[in-house]
Amino acid sequence: MHVKYKTVKCKRVLGNLGVLATRFWTKQSFDPYVGCELNCIYCNTGVGFNTEKSSPVIYVKADAPKILEKELDVLRKKVVLNMGVAVDPYQPAEEEYRVTRQILEVLNKYNCPFALGTKSDLILRDMDILSEASSKFHCCVAVSLTTLDEKLAKLLEPNAPTPQRRLEVVRELSRAGVMVGVWLTPIIPYITDNEESIEEVVKAAKEWGAKFILGGSLDMRAPKKIENFLKENFPQHLPHYERLYMWRKGAPTYYPIDSYLYGLYWKFIMVCQKLEFEHFIPHFGSRRQALLFYLRNFGKFKETPIFELTQILNYLPVSQDFLQIIQIKYGDNILAKGFLRALKYFPH
Repeated sequence: MHVKYKTVKCKRVLGNLGVLATRFWTKQSFDPYVGCELNCIYCNTGVGFNTEKSSPVIYVKADAPKILEKELDVLRKKVVLNMGVAVDPYQPAEEEYRVTRQILEVLNKYNCPFALGTKSDLILRDMDILSEASSKFHCCVAVSLTTLDEKLAKLLEPNAPTPQRRLEVVRELSRAGVMVGVWLTPIIPYITDNEESIEEVVKAAKEWGAKFILGGSLDMRAPKKIENFLKENFPQHLPHYERLYMWRKGAPTYYPIDSYLYGLYWKFIMVCQKLEFEHFIPHFGSRRQALLFYLRNFGKFKETPIFELTQILNYLPVSQDFLQIIQIKYGDNILAKGFLRALKYFPH
């Protein structure tokens, strides 16, 4: 499929994350591109999503770096800017337009904390900026990894690098001193949600140098693509999805039902604790959902009650903001490091 690129004017860069703040722990987000060439089957931003278009278009926010510099210059306090929320900032268009790299140069210039999520090995091109930024202020990179099964990965993420290559990216960033972790997301119900599959990814992430891991269940942002994918590859699971996402009741729910989600995250936490992965957290759809999970399971995990209390603190807005301020402003202080370590805080 031939993809066209078109530059568009960008009115602003800084934008509120909203509910996704429960996942990324950041207040602001920005995507350098509109549309994504990786075409993951679980995402609605892929250029193949609208099949009526014979020539899909990726829109490039080419003037964003200049606008960002003006916005940062007038900010009273630093913010954590997250890139890679809706689309991959290192998709193929980045090779030509280098918008992500220019954004990173501005952030590095102003010592502005940032978080970055990607599946692409193109990020290694910007190792110089990432390494320098990591030595001066808080920044982190998360590499998305859904499965180690290369055939399945090709079905799920047809234009993304192989799982093996993404692990190599984790290792190279880690060796360069960058705070890098893995997003085990989405975990696909009845396909990659078994304990063996989860443990395989968590173990590999740890062995290849990941400092943290986030587990997130499949959300239903692209129900038609998911349905078609299941019909073609896993038709036996369609009835399960009708129950989990309530397809029979009209518009599907965004997240699976709580009973499934709680069971999945119990499994994820137990695997992480078994493998002694120091920093991990599951992604819930809301703070209320997260708090109910930990309250219901209070005293049932290792290192209880410290584990449950620290997880709850990570989901409360007041403590979340306080911990983030400590990390950003005093992260290099020995006492601050000890305090954050005791609370198992890891902004990602």
